[in-house]
Amino acid sequence: MFKLLQTFIAVYETRSFSKAASQLFISQPTVSVHIKQLEEKLTVRLFERNGHTDLYPTNNARRFYQHALHLLDDWQAATASLTIEANPVKTQVVIGASQTTATVLLPKIFEKFPQEIRHRVHFKIEMHNSEEILAGVLNKQFDLGLIEKPITHDFIVRDSIAVDQLVLAGDLSSDTWLVREKGSGVYHYMQQYFKQEYIVPSQFLTISNNDVIVKMLSAGIGKSIVSIQSLPEHVPYKTLSTAFNRDFYLIHHQHQRTDLNDIIMALESIAKSL
Repeated sequence: MFKLLQTFIAVYETRSFSKAASQLFISQPTVSVHIKQLEEKLTVRLFERNGHTDLYPTNNARRFYQHALHLLDDWQAATASLTIEANPVKTQVVIGASQTTATVLLPKIFEKFPQEIRHRVHFKIEMHNSEEILAGVLNKQFDLGLIEKPITHDFIVRDSIAVDQLVLAGDLSSDTWLVREKGSGVYHYMQQYFKQEYIVPSQFLTISNNDVIVKMLSAGIGKSIVSIQSLPEHVPYKTLSTAFNRDFYLIHHQHQRTDLNDIIMALESIAKSL
């Protein structure tokens, strides 16, 4: 039943079987099967189609949505309580972090994190790009997210917790651009820079890892837009306009676990004090 509820919530929030499948990392036919099974259990129709792409929740789906959220929360609370009883020392909090926030921001935050929270919480950090993290927080794969791209969703709470400066770095005379993959925060700002400067790159390498980009810049290979905080001192760079001073964001689901409240407050307080 847990998987059926999770699938229903994803479809309801995205209004799309394919987007729900992407968020949940399952196939679209599996999403269809889950919704059909839930409709059979409830003996009501939950979604109607208008054409091939438009999907609309029925009145039954609208009424059931809030109940489904509470049922899912109750399930997670129940499983968490069993985990605590089996291992009373730690409870797990999964944080999805973009590469820059994971390498630049998180170490500074955890250095000052309250000992009381560190003693009772096991943090698991997973690195993804900003769009993947947003999707993961929506489907509750991640409890919290740290992103560097200004994106959000109706069911997401987003708070700015720090500011970062992006610079143009590397061999500035080179024709080779080192570009992050689509969905990453840096990719968003690099496309903004290309449009602003009327640049159509003739040579570029797509690299889905900031550390690799920085190492290539250090070796004198190409140029890229990167966080000044991740740049070694010997790598030349050029400052950009304030349009490339970006925010780092902490995101979580509107219907978050109640035991995350003090963790969120601590993360925000520490990050804003840095």
